[in-house]
Amino acid sequence: MRILVSCIPYDGGRSGISEYVREVVRELARQGHELTLLCEPSARKEESELHYIFAPGWTRRAVFSMLWHLLFLPRWIKRHRKEFDGFVICAANRRVCLRYPIPTTATIHDLANFHIPGKYSRLRMFYLAHVLPFFAKRAQHLVAVSEATKTDMVKYWHCRAEDVTVLYNGLRASDFGLRNSEGLRSETGSPKSEVRSLLYISRIEHPGKNHVRLIEAYGKLPREVAEAHPLVIAGADWKDAEVVHEAARNSPYADLVRFTGFVDAAEMPRLWGEAGFYVFPSLFEGFGLSLIEAMDRGIPCACSNNGSLGEIAGDVAMTFDPYDVDAIANTLMRLFSESMEDRAARIARGREWIKRFSWEDHAKGIAKLLGQKGVSRLFGIPVARVTETEAVERIISFAKRGKLEHMVTPARKPAFVATLNVDFVTNAVSGWPFGGNDELWGYLRNADFVTADGMPIVLLSKMLGCPIPGRATGADMVPAICRRCAEEGLSVYVLGGDRGAIEEAFRKLRVGSRELRVAGIDPAYVKLDEEQPEIVERINAARPDILFVALGNPKQELWMGRNAPKLDAGVMIGIGGTFNFIAGRVKRAPRWMQKSGLEWIYRIIQEPKRLWRRYAYGLVKFGWLSLRSLIGGYR
Repeated sequence: MRILVSCIPYDGGRSGISEYVREVVRELARQGHELTLLCEPSARKEESELHYIFAPGWTRRAVFSMLWHLLFLPRWIKRHRKEFDGFVICAANRRVCLRYPIPTTATIHDLANFHIPGKYSRLRMFYLAHVLPFFAKRAQHLVAVSEATKTDMVKYWHCRAEDVTVLYNGLRASDFGLRNSEGLRSETGSPKSEVRSLLYISRIEHPGKNHVRLIEAYGKLPREVAEAHPLVIAGADWKDAEVVHEAARNSPYADLVRFTGFVDAAEMPRLWGEAGFYVFPSLFEGFGLSLIEAMDRGIPCACSNNGSLGEIAGDVAMTFDPYDVDAIANTLMRLFSESMEDRAARIARGREWIKRFSWEDHAKGIAKLLGQKGVSRLFGIPVARVTETEAVERIISFAKRGKLEHMVTPARKPAFVATLNVDFVTNAVSGWPFGGNDELWGYLRNADFVTADGMPIVLLSKMLGCPIPGRATGADMVPAICRRCAEEGLSVYVLGGDRGAIEEAFRKLRVGSRELRVAGIDPAYVKLDEEQPEIVERINAARPDILFVALGNPKQELWMGRNAPKLDAGVMIGIGGTFNFIAGRVKRAPRWMQKSGLEWIYRIIQEPKRLWRRYAYGLVKFGWLSLRSLIGGYR
């Protein structure tokens, strides 16, 4: 797969996002993908075999970088979209695009700005809270690095849970097996020397990384305990780092607190080797890479109990309230004084626990999302990007699969097929100031197969950059489906509609000597507010491979959704008045009107009193919902 990867921002290689960029790029390249890296103008090439593209020099300042990424980059991608199969944004909680011309995964690391007041300047906090999520949600695939981050995206960004995929960060393959490197740790995890440091790796940022409370808690330990476990703080100075350094200077154990500054990869093994314990007191984290790195090395850990840290810690690390200095101090004392047996058990649990964190799995997850090109998600409804012929074959495959399943089990749940048009959207989807039907919307969102039965749907998909090749309407597909059923020996059943029109339509659909197996025609009057089990019983007695439900939207989709668990059929599809068209009782618009999306005008001319109000309301509502999708994404 040819993938464009946004490595902006890179933070000079000195942050967790930098680590994420390096590992994702390394793993995607290792898996055989052809990568093009989009980098900051000051970046340097690290992998000669990769293709690099650098942002303009004027984007060196963060605000200009944000604007370029938001406004200018989408235009460049659109011009070069044939060169790439997908786009990966490594830090979509900091950089986003106005539009996404190609399939895009946007990784969100954390929404710390909603948890830590004053974490950034007022302008940046406004951007992160109100501007960035508006555009980030328009990406085709949202990725969260933890369940905690996903929960925040649902709560603060108002994303739907099903639109966010959790892909945990991982450990480098080279990290495994370093737990006992240099003979510094025995199999039980006990240190070979009495003095073992208490390590914290993080950029020096106040107040978010919570160094000050850690230093204050460390100052509450008995002197002999502190001397046995000097506090080592590793990381580059960041926002308000001087506050942290001042707290260290004022600590009663100032002589035992050491700042290493930024530590490069070559020096990290030595730093880990000196550590007897690891602490992660951050006020909020989207993941916490260094926590699982410590577990990987068999180092006993303590961390905050909020954000994702409690999630990543599991039952391996001791946890504490990061706002409570006494709680931090007490937890450190429990960590230091734990029995060797309990510590060995904790380390063993950690080694099993970290097996779920893999960069290989993370990169495979991203590639899998980018490879999902078969669906355009409109108003949360997955519309298949297929031609009419492909749609017919998909429906026939559902029917054949259902027939095979029936041989194995007496009960089978039919595949749910819907043909989405403006009327469906109007009836189902809500969006201020218009209401909708959440039950109907839920059935459409969870349908097994949805096709575009309307040119407005096709045009909207093209405007959103996820084009559907064309219409696949019920009126066009039903004749083709019936012909394929005759060829394959599959049976059909019709619920609803006029018997005379249905029988006349079937006579017109005969294919030479091949007879279509009609399992039943049931023009019963269906009531949604009543059970009517006799209808389900008649269908199940016939055991059709394909069930056509001709009740009109929204009635037919609501009936199918409510009765699907009780039905014995291969596939069910709502077809409205399709048999009236086939029988010739209702004339369809000329082909040119169908292709141009003007069929609704022809239908109004045919039945003005019945249809004009419904169509007027539908077009206004659909236009409003489409505008929301175009400017900010409908989620």
